[in-house]
Amino acid sequence: MARFSLNFDMTFLALFLTALYEPEEKKALYRCPVHPLKERTILHNKYIDYAADMTIALAYFKCLDDWEDEKKHIRLAYGKMLKEKYQEVEARYPRQCGTIRKSLAQLAEVEKHAPEQADMAVNLSGKMLSEVFVFDADDFWSGSLRKFGFSLGRFIYLMDAAMDYKQDKRKNNYNPLFYMERKPEEMEDILTDSISLAAGEFEKLPIVTDEHLIRNVLYGGVWQKYYAKFRGKETRHG
Repeated sequence: MARFSLNFDMTFLALFLTALYEPEEKKALYRCPVHPLKERTILHNKYIDYAADMTIALAYFKCLDDWEDEKKHIRLAYGKMLKEKYQEVEARYPRQCGTIRKSLAQLAEVEKHAPEQADMAVNLSGKMLSEVFVFDADDFWSGSLRKFGFSLGRFIYLMDAAMDYKQDKRKNNYNPLFYMERKPEEMEDILTDSISLAAGEFEKLPIVTDEHLIRNVLYGGVWQKYYAKFRGKETRHG
């Protein structure tokens, strides 16, 4: 069941860290439970394993958050299924899981008791992802990776807020844009600032493998849904 928590954000984490550190890799044939008829080639290294663990951690806390906010029983049930796997991840990565737990708890407090402090909510999302992007706290690149993750976390939180604006308004859910007094189509400048800071840190890193793919994601891919929704047919940034 843990495999169903796969998402693009943590797939990008696996790609990013693999490109930076160029670890030893292994290939194998594997039948995916979702698509079992055809064997598929998989790539295996420690950063892909790490990204999978972070996927479990984030999915587990997202389930708890969905239950707390909207009483979604299906999310509570899925969270219970993930709990044992999450505990294994927490034992391996206490720093990352601790930051995720504390950041989400503080975010919940902001949403309930100080919703007008929208920038604090955005920064907490950045703080959470900043630690997720640091595999080894003592690594030479940990400072740059924290800055990259922080800016990317802010961007993702604000982008999600823009995309969920109408739904959150209809369901009376928290959305930082309400307190920033901004409509989704007015967020491009703030979003650009966050992703530009992330891109600036990326450009400082000695990434060669998959450099163009990562650059395409940061400079174009992250904007596609936003532009498709708020700028018609335009799908390229810049």
